[in-house]
Amino acid sequence: MKKKILITGGCGYIGSSLGNYFSDKYEVITLDKRKKNIFLNKKIKHYICNLLDQNKLKKILAKVKPDAVVHLAGQSTIDLVDKKKNEYYKNNVLATKILVKIIKKLEIPKFIFSSTAAIYDKSKGILKETSKIKSKNSYGLSKIKCEKILIKNFKLSKTSYCILRFFNVASSLREKKIGELHNPETHLIPILINALYYKKNIQIYGNNYDTKDGTCLRDYIHISDILTGIEKSIIFLDKNKSNIFNLGSGKCYSVLDVIRNCEKMIKKNANILSKNLRKHDAAILMCDISKSDKILKWKPIKSNLKKIIQDEIWWFKYLKKKKIIRKYIY
Repeated sequence: MKKKILITGGCGYIGSSLGNYFSDKYEVITLDKRKKNIFLNKKIKHYICNLLDQNKLKKILAKVKPDAVVHLAGQSTIDLVDKKKNEYYKNNVLATKILVKIIKKLEIPKFIFSSTAAIYDKSKGILKETSKIKSKNSYGLSKIKCEKILIKNFKLSKTSYCILRFFNVASSLREKKIGELHNPETHLIPILINALYYKKNIQIYGNNYDTKDGTCLRDYIHISDILTGIEKSIIFLDKNKSNIFNLGSGKCYSVLDVIRNCEKMIKKNANILSKNLRKHDAAILMCDISKSDKILKWKPIKSNLKKIIQDEIWWFKYLKKKKIIRKYIY
């Protein structure tokens, strides 16, 4: 009998990708406040539920009885960071608190929580799981609070957990015909591809960072590698106690690196507009993956910039062919 995996945020980018990736190996159940999207595998059972609806959520979890819950739901649009602090508390902290309480009571064996590199201090260098935790934006702060909720509530429970700190997740899963689903789209690479094809201006925030070309550096990880990392963490919890892992590529690319590579592949030049750097943006965010490599036996395979962009271009063309329109925030 296949193990049951319940995915919160199952209609989002990572949730839908994970659902399709897992659909041949596990019995997948997705949960989201939105209806099932057109990209999810038809055999996936989907429940419409807001995580803040405690009674409905408890009934679903009690009925499904999953072997593991992968918690991907939440507010993550960085543009809203200082404008809608209450949204981050409600959709990230409070929702996680409710979910954890139910999971603990039902004694669900495994819990995977998607955290973020945004929790780390802005200081330079390669970030380890033991690096200083100090976020100044509402998104990062909400994830820090969520991590604390897990650690406190599951300490003496029958639930084991993995906290996975994602760096910059990007690209598409070609073999499952799924990719970035943000609407509006706020991620750099899909915005850049759209701008190049339709001759729109591309805005970059800050050109005077203390970096090689003045633009900030980020660690981009291919969606495929994130999915294998989640799977490895579920398997890890079969015989191991709770733990925290970084999931990134271990490599850094500047905004200009990304732009120049996209220009080269699409064979068009970008019209770049420089804006002031955003108050809470770090100059460099780079992942140390040595712990994930050693303990999870996980390494990123597809997370080189060329492959990430190639698969993102494929997804852009696939959506265009299907006449699916997305909004882009430039």
